[in-house]
Amino acid sequence: MVTIFAEENLKLLEGLPLCCPQCKGSILQKKERFLCNVCKRQFPVIAGIPDFRIFGDPYLNFEDDYKRAQLIAENAPKFNFQELLKFYWSHSPETPPPLREKFVRTALLAEAKAEGILKELALFSEDLIKIDQNVLEIGCGTGGFLVSAVKTYSHVIGIDIALRWLIVARKRLEESGKKVPLICCCAEYLPFPDGFFNLVVTAATLEHTRDQSRVISESYRVLQDRGILFLSTPNRYSLTVEPHVYLWGVGFLPRSWMHRYVYLLKGVNYKNYRLLSYFELKKLLNPVFSKVKFSLPDVDNTMLINFSRWKRFQVSVYRKLRKVSLFRAFFLLCGPMYHIIGQKTS
Repeated sequence: MVTIFAEENLKLLEGLPLCCPQCKGSILQKKERFLCNVCKRQFPVIAGIPDFRIFGDPYLNFEDDYKRAQLIAENAPKFNFQELLKFYWSHSPETPPPLREKFVRTALLAEAKAEGILKELALFSEDLIKIDQNVLEIGCGTGGFLVSAVKTYSHVIGIDIALRWLIVARKRLEESGKKVPLICCCAEYLPFPDGFFNLVVTAATLEHTRDQSRVISESYRVLQDRGILFLSTPNRYSLTVEPHVYLWGVGFLPRSWMHRYVYLLKGVNYKNYRLLSYFELKKLLNPVFSKVKFSLPDVDNTMLINFSRWKRFQVSVYRKLRKVSLFRAFFLLCGPMYHIIGQKTS
């Protein structure tokens, strides 16, 4: 199964204009590696997935990520997608068991979330529903958006800094009968030429990246003129719990205190998370994109079945209040999540 995927993924990559993520020079594939013709840097191919990373995953180093990816790949044939998710988290000792269960539920809802994103994009621009669009997802994780997007667009690519997550995404794609090329790389150093994509999507990823400003500038670089960046990210100053550690009040603390607070109450490393506020996001995006639109996302009805009665009540109140101008301004400052669309113009 691994061999079949490796061959298929490399074949899907054949028509893509890949470039060196470091110097942007042209690259050639030679057996189990890619070689830059300019800076001579070499990039390995692991299980059919090119590894174009300039630096490693913030949560696992290269060696540990390779080992985790190999473990998942070897056991993937034994499980369906949901079982593989549970297997993955059962072998993630750095994550406390209560959070593992919540992360599994979140991953299973990814396709429903993706449908909401696609609807929002269609409302923003009719041009984005054309089938021949080039679409990139940065931080594709378990592949939920990829499965939904490939139903609409014929050219979809998924990238992630974690090789292990790409192995999990492969399982989801196999079960859905979809074929999407997968690449391991950093969001700050994309292995694509200027102006290649019509749409770049990065959902719940920006807060995990090392250099957020560079992620935005790289997204802009690879977009065509009038291309769209769709960005979703939690609000630092949300009045709800922090969505990664399910703890209230984290964002209101000075950044130097956040890790100690989270580790004390949850036993989780919080050094690699950096949520942004409304004004921090505007400061990040406005110098790059001439047109930036913030919206307050709805909660998909398919997700409500997993919520408690109290949480469903909160959602109903939120839905009503966000339509009122006064409360809309309040939610932009203290709401749980942002959906942001940036359009590139000459």
